Amino acid sequence: MRTNLAVLGALGVLLIAGCRPRVATVETPPRAVHATDASVRACWVESRGKLGFTASAILVHHPEQGSVLIDAGNSSNFDAEVQAYQGKTKRWFKTFPGALKPKLPLDTLLLRVGFDPGGLRAVLPTHAHLDHIGGILDLPPTPVWVSEAEAELIERGRDTVTEEVIPAHAEALTGQLEPLEFSGGPYEIFEQHADLFGDGSVVVVPIPGHTPGSVGVFVRLPDGRRVFHVGDAINSRDQLQRLRGRTPAMRRTDVDQAAAHRNVGRLRALSDQDPSLLILPAHERAAWKDVFGTPATSCPSGPADS
Repeated sequence: MRTNLAVLGALGVLLIAGCRPRVATVETPPRAVHATDASVRACWVESRGKLGFTASAILVHHPEQGSVLIDAGNSSNFDAEVQAYQGKTKRWFKTFPGALKPKLPLDTLLLRVGFDPGGLRAVLPTHAHLDHIGGILDLPPTPVWVSEAEAELIERGRDTVTEEVIPAHAEALTGQLEPLEFSGGPYEIFEQHADLFGDGSVVVVPIPGHTPGSVGVFVRLPDGRRVFHVGDAINSRDQLQRLRGRTPAMRRTDVDQAAAHRNVGRLRALSDQDPSLLILPAHERAAWKDVFGTPATSCPSGPADS
């Protein structure tokens, strides 16, 4: 355990410390943001936190259209599922994502915060890596909304052992994947978007680079704040503040390193354009605390003002 903690601490230095080259800012296309009258409840559901890192999900309840889970953390069967790998890849999985293995299966965790996991309308992972979709295997069969590119990535994982998608995850999601279509026009700095509920309360945008179909999710909270869950597009907000490129640890897991590198500059431009926007990297626990305070102890579905 001491060895794992020491290695995780070293990873923290790699992830949080900036790395050269610096990223240039970019010009932003026309901004089209739609107002909304609907309020959503959004709760922080944490499956594991350690040494400043987190594996977490946002449980979003729309007052008229049901509940969606953004990301799902690791599977409770993590150790068995990574047996499909050998050598450096297996050691990487067991040391780094494995440090954030859940203490409880996701269905049990949701029940503990007062939410029936059978009531989920869908799960919306930011991308298909094991520490973002693994927890889906601990839920009742639930639609999983992914972009076309990410669905193709998952499909390939059924036939070939890839580092991007655990074979057990690809197999388990058979029949659950549903297309996430970006039918809307420009939104903020992005050329396309998908308005999940049609009222601007939850908007999904493509951020390819870390994986082919990575997405970010804007959530408008009842108090007027907007959160932008960016998945692993950045590892920490400090990366934007210092305008640094991808760290070695993150570059290792990027399918398109050049695109992932450019995304850092794009997100910095977005942050400069709207300083009130709350950027939420998937694994920076301090960012989650700044948005939500503490992980939810109660998060039942119901009206946002209940």
